[in-house]
Amino acid sequence: MPWLKSERKVHSEEGIYGAVLVDSSLNITGVLGDSEEMLGGSVSDFFTYFNLDYGEEEERLLKDAITNGKEAVIEISSDKETLNLILMPTKLYDKKQWLLILKRRDVTLDELEEIKHNILANISHELLTPITIAKASLEIIDPTQEEEEILSTAMNAIVRLEKLLRDLVRIGQIREPKKAQVLKIREVAEDAFRLIKRIVESRRINIEMSIEDNLPEVEGDRDALVHLMLLLLNNAIKFSPDGGKIKIYARWRAPEHSLGRGMVEVCVEDTGIGIPPEEQERIFDLFYQIDRGPSRKYGGTGLGLFLAKSIVTIHNGKIWVESEPGRGSRFCFTLPASSGIEKRRL
Repeated sequence: MPWLKSERKVHSEEGIYGAVLVDSSLNITGVLGDSEEMLGGSVSDFFTYFNLDYGEEEERLLKDAITNGKEAVIEISSDKETLNLILMPTKLYDKKQWLLILKRRDVTLDELEEIKHNILANISHELLTPITIAKASLEIIDPTQEEEEILSTAMNAIVRLEKLLRDLVRIGQIREPKKAQVLKIREVAEDAFRLIKRIVESRRINIEMSIEDNLPEVEGDRDALVHLMLLLLNNAIKFSPDGGKIKIYARWRAPEHSLGRGMVEVCVEDTGIGIPPEEQERIFDLFYQIDRGPSRKYGGTGLGLFLAKSIVTIHNGKIWVESEPGRGSRFCFTLPASSGIEKRRL
C-alpha cells in the first residue's frame, strides 16, 4: 500500500525524512512514497533504507513504546545529525497500528500532528477507489435467498469501511472553511435532521428543537457545519436508549467587549449513558473511544468527535461536553456571530 509518491518531496521539506505504518510485531504494513520494497518487511528495513543502525537497543525501545500504547520519541544518531523517531499509535481497519515517523528534531509538535493527519488521509484516499468498485460490484449482484445474508454482511462491512475512509480523508482536508457564507443555524440543524430522520424514527427517539428567536446568522462552510451537526446527532443517537429524547437548542451569547459580535452557542443534549469525568477531556482526541472493551457494544471509530472539534476550530469556535454517568450528555459549541449583529439585536 504505497502512499502518494509526490508526498516524499513535501514531507522532506517539512523535515520528515520517512514514515511507515507498522503492526505490533514491527512488520511494515504501509510505506511513504516510492519505497515500496519495504512493504511487508520489518522495521529494520526502514532503518536500513535511511542508512541508520538498528540493533537490540532500538528494537527494545520500539517494543517498550508499543507495549505502553502511547506516543513515544526516540533519538536516533546518524553520521550527520541527531534525528527523532516518533511512534504514534493509530487505528486503521479496526486494527491498532503505529505510525513511525523519522524527522528532524526541530519539527514542532503541531507540524507533526498535521503531517500525521495528511498521511492517514492519503492512505484512505487511495483505498477509496477499490472500496467503491467492490461496493458497486456487490450492488449489481442478484443473490439467491441463501446468498442474501452473506451479501448483506459483506455490504455492511464495506459501507462501514467506506465511512471510516471518508472520515479520514475529511480530517486531512480540514484547514479552513472552503465556501464561507452567511447561514442560519436553524437551517443547518434542519438539514442535518433530515439526514438522520429515518434512524430516529426506527429508534423511536424524540428530537426537540429549541432555537432562540432572532438568533443571528453565522459565517461558515454550510456542508462542514451540517456535517458537524450530523456528527453530534449521530453520537447522541448511538448512546441513547430506544424511545429516548434528544434536544437541540441554540442561543446568542453577548460579547465580552462592547465592540464584539458575540457568539452563537449550539447544544445537542441526550438522555444516554453519560460520560465519566476522567474520560471527558480525551473524547475529542483522534481515535479515542469510551467503549474500548472487547464486546464493543456501541461501535464507532474514534473519529467523529475529533472531526467535530476540527470543524469548530477552523470556524474560530470552541466545543466542549457536560456530562454525568447515567444522566446523559450535552455537547455544545460556539461560532462567531455574523457581522451586522449589533443592529439586528437592538
